[in-house]
Amino acid sequence: MKPSTKFFPLLWFFPLLSPLPAQTFDYAAAGAYSASKNGHSFLVMRNGKIVYEKYSNKFTSSMAHRLASGTKSFTGVLLAIAVDDGLLGFDEKVSATITEWKTDKRKSQITYRQLVGLVSGLYGGRTGTIKSYAASIKAPTIADPLKVFSYGPNPFQCFGEALKRKLQKKNPKETVTQYLLRKLIQPLGIKVTYWRNASTGEPNLPSGAYLQAREWIKFGEMVRLGGVYGTKRIVSSKNLGELFKPTKVKPNYGVGWWLSPKTTGWPKDLVFAGGAGTQRLYVLPKLGLVVQRFAESSQKQFSDPALLQALIPSRYQAFGSACRGSLGLPVLGGDPNSLPRVGGRMRILLSNLPSRAPGLFYMGLSKTKYGGFPLPISLAPLGMKGCNLWVSIDLPFAFRAQSGRASLEIPIPNQDLLLGQSTFFQALIVDPKANPANLVMSGGLEVRLGL
Repeated sequence: MKPSTKFFPLLWFFPLLSPLPAQTFDYAAAGAYSASKNGHSFLVMRNGKIVYEKYSNKFTSSMAHRLASGTKSFTGVLLAIAVDDGLLGFDEKVSATITEWKTDKRKSQITYRQLVGLVSGLYGGRTGTIKSYAASIKAPTIADPLKVFSYGPNPFQCFGEALKRKLQKKNPKETVTQYLLRKLIQPLGIKVTYWRNASTGEPNLPSGAYLQAREWIKFGEMVRLGGVYGTKRIVSSKNLGELFKPTKVKPNYGVGWWLSPKTTGWPKDLVFAGGAGTQRLYVLPKLGLVVQRFAESSQKQFSDPALLQALIPSRYQAFGSACRGSLGLPVLGGDPNSLPRVGGRMRILLSNLPSRAPGLFYMGLSKTKYGGFPLPISLAPLGMKGCNLWVSIDLPFAFRAQSGRASLEIPIPNQDLLLGQSTFFQALIVDPKANPANLVMSGGLEVRLGL
């Protein structure tokens, strides 16, 4: 029999999981997946500390790597910093500074938000073909603003030209390179191995940075913390947040950052920097995670969902032993066709029961302690020889077996804070022929809530 769940007080139960230390992530599994796709580095920072670090395929921690278009996210943050400084506004017309655009019907309407968000209508250009700042502002438009998403280097180099002119008005001696270093790179303590064209004062803003893995992850941690790094405020949280607002034209892109696709089961607050060769810098603020990856693999080889599912898996895992009933050992498990994904459902299965036997499923918060006592607890003193309590008894669900089976289906709230959490199950079955207590227990079942 499948018990109905609509009367069960689950909305209050699941939030209890959020602060538990049981929240875990499979760093090694995700690192192994990355390495198998020609990954070079895989680092995980959790709440400000590096908790996993792996280098593979002949790459080492001392080697710098290209960020490719992962550099674009630096440019987005640089735009937010310029807004903080009053140099420009997100919705200011770029043509007020690049005056050559004033006579162009389309270009005259482009704002900085649209430009760096790649929805200005400006032709993005060929990836890998980077023109100078001055040459990029001559790129043609292909549509009105907010009509198309055109990915490429031109808009970022155009922003570089506009920022260059803004800086010249305020301080003629400061270049874009110097501003980038003073306002962003140096406050983060990032050691830049190489940045193309930085020596000329016009750093390549769409794809020019080369960093070591531990240097790039510092940038992600600052973003996770809303613009703060250590004791320093790098960028205001308000203007940093503007970078993560989608447009109708491209819902999974903000301003220099990729966003979580709304139609998938990805964490809703995920943002990431991505570049050719599948360079990645994932930021998951609610989970306290920053994940960095260097690689040289094709987009066909590597899958963002596969890596995230390896890091935050959804699965059922049996543990502990059952005690013998009149028909043998009761078997507790999870339905592989209903994996416990946040926003989905878990389905617990129990078999090898006496026909129409009544019983209880127990849902618990812990498999280590119950009522101040360590688990498991032997139930032999109660006349249940060989039986153990493996799970804390926090929420019971009654059942009556049909054809020797019972099941329990529970909806899982669509809350990112549940990702990586575990809840635990055990079953108590009435079996008059089993022992003096007429009761037997299944083994335990851990349910990992994941993607």
